[in-house]
Amino acid sequence: MMPRYKKMTELLRSKGIDVIYVDSDGNLNELIPLWLESGINHVWPLEVAAGNDAVALRKKYGKDLVLSGNIDKRALIKGKEAIREEVMSKVPFLLEQGGYIPSVDHLVPPDVTFENYCYYINLMREVAGLEKLSFQ
Repeated sequence: MMPRYKKMTELLRSKGIDVIYVDSDGNLNELIPLWLESGINHVWPLEVAAGNDAVALRKKYGKDLVLSGNIDKRALIKGKEAIREEVMSKVPFLLEQGGYIPSVDHLVPPDVTFENYCYYINLMREVAGLEKLSFQ
């Protein structure tokens, strides 16, 4: 795939597009260097259950890699304490470093309660300095 990716990313960059994204499930650790070499520089969803760690990736690749996701969707099921622990262990550092779009590491599971989801959204807004935009 690398020759094809390079062809596409070169075209996109020639048109002024500087962030090129790939959606891939599973553990991405061995793929990321290949993607970067191919011109792809943004990955999502960074599933926690698959062994992805956005903090470690930021430390390893710096701002060469744009990150999205990595908030363990399973924490949203467990409740407020688990949600706070998950968010606070990653998001403040990643936002401070830049090049991070906070989000759940895939789709929100159907067994997440509305109350837990509201708590998650409001906590994310608080961490991002947007607490005036409360969700209820």
